[in-house]
Amino acid sequence: MWIRREGIDICEGQVLARCCIDDVCADVPISAEVAPGRYPIEEAEKNPALKTCLDVLNRQRERGLKRIEVCRQKESGRCSKKLAEYVLSRYGGPVLLIGFNNSVASVLLTLTDGVVADVEAKTLPYDFIDVSNPHSWVEKARVVVIAPGALQYIDLAELVRKAKELGKPVIMYGALSALYKDLGIEYFCPYGLKV
Repeated sequence: MWIRREGIDICEGQVLARCCIDDVCADVPISAEVAPGRYPIEEAEKNPALKTCLDVLNRQRERGLKRIEVCRQKESGRCSKKLAEYVLSRYGGPVLLIGFNNSVASVLLTLTDGVVADVEAKTLPYDFIDVSNPHSWVEKARVVVIAPGALQYIDLAELVRKAKELGKPVIMYGALSALYKDLGIEYFCPYGLKV
């Protein structure tokens, strides 16, 4: 596993790790505290950050995808703008953004009202709520937008279920989002994997 520290897919305090099992590889946002290296599957199953890697790789295998690479830094700004245009033209606001990525938040929340659900509040011009319980804000939002980096912090299936019960659309951006379409999310990745 190698580590990269930039990109639209990561949330604050995360890095991108190239995770692989045999010939199946993906760039997965994980905690910055995880050191690069090789990990036995048994150890990865016990570590929440590495367990996210396993989940992504298993979903890839099920779909017959060998490799998923996320956007490079140069595409991040354009992707954030396209995401904001898509979300606002299709649904409007307010928006519940799950996982804090400054590039996405700075574009999206400049154009509409909303909050960010993240592991800790930041001293930025956004309203933050605790990511461990974003459900109370789902009914206030017109749309839920999920950062790929939030996969390690939330129960995605539960969040999507709650949003669907309330008639709220859920959009996950980035190449990894293609792996979760079966949950009923909208996939948004203008420069990445086409599915």
